[in-house]
Amino acid sequence: MGLFTKKKKAEDKADVTPAAAKKTEKPTAKKADAKPAKKEAPRKIASDTGEAYRVLLRPIVTEKSMKLSEGGQYVFEVAPGANKIEIKKAVKAVYDVDPTDVAVMRFLGKSTRTRHGIGRRKHWRKAIVTLKKGQSIELFTTKA
Repeated sequence: MGLFTKKKKAEDKADVTPAAAKKTEKPTAKKADAKPAKKEAPRKIASDTGEAYRVLLRPIVTEKSMKLSEGGQYVFEVAPGANKIEIKKAVKAVYDVDPTDVAVMRFLGKSTRTRHGIGRRKHWRKAIVTLKKGQSIELFTTKA
């Protein structure tokens, strides 16, 4: 685009006067009354808790899990792709407790027969979470 460059060069040569050079200078002095940036305390983000609910699918409430809860161990169905670290963080985010250990088990879905042929139940994972002594999760406490 040679037409535009010739016109632009002609305008640049015309503005080389000292008055034009002074107009283009920017002031370098900083404002003295500018307030420093305020640091906010880290807060719990809703997306963290949302991610925790994607990891912990549901608590498993059976006779065996109730027996384990008396000893400080709680049983959850967890996402198939979740690892022990993610499960530990999710339990801490949702229930505000400190897990010390996580054991994870994988269950393969059973084959079932239907009138349409052979089907399969879904695969799932179970996690047993151990808490520090003296801590408990209210959802699992039994009322006597």
